[in-house]
Amino acid sequence: MFHVERYIKSLENKGKYSIVFLLFVLISCYSSRQTIQISDYILVPNGKEILGHESINAFLFENNTKNLTIEKFLSIKFKTENYYTNEYWITIDKNKFKLILYDNAEFEKYFNSSNYAVINLQPKNDQIEEQRQFIAFSVINLNNEDCLANESLYQNTVVNYLKKLKDEYYNQ
Repeated sequence: MFHVERYIKSLENKGKYSIVFLLFVLISCYSSRQTIQISDYILVPNGKEILGHESINAFLFENNTKNLTIEKFLSIKFKTENYYTNEYWITIDKNKFKLILYDNAEFEKYFNSSNYAVINLQPKNDQIEEQRQFIAFSVINLNNEDCLANESLYQNTVVNYLKKLKDEYYNQ
């Protein structure tokens, strides 16, 4: 009788461990997240906070890691002597705007790169320097209004400018 009772308890323990293991497997499979693939660009909300707005929208696209870093490209394009500048004044159709580049830490803070999937993965030895996988810009006007917001009158103009800037960066 004593041996039968011990055998039943070991079966109970194995059953409990099996159920816990099965639940662990089911939960880990279920919690996988969908990632977004960016074929050209996307406009995403919840960017930086600026005076007068809780957050602004951003123009996000995948980086071409075969080229110079985006900071060097923008420094050459806008003729600045500082690679660490993240804000540039631009003029589009006689209107002045501030172009805001998100650095790596800001990108992770506001957008989290694990939400996006890389389409054009480059080998490490094919890259010029260590580069980020995604680039994000925000644009505001002189009145601190988000120019990438859906209700903005400048949205189409600014998006077209950013698409041309992206293409210029890709084709350098």
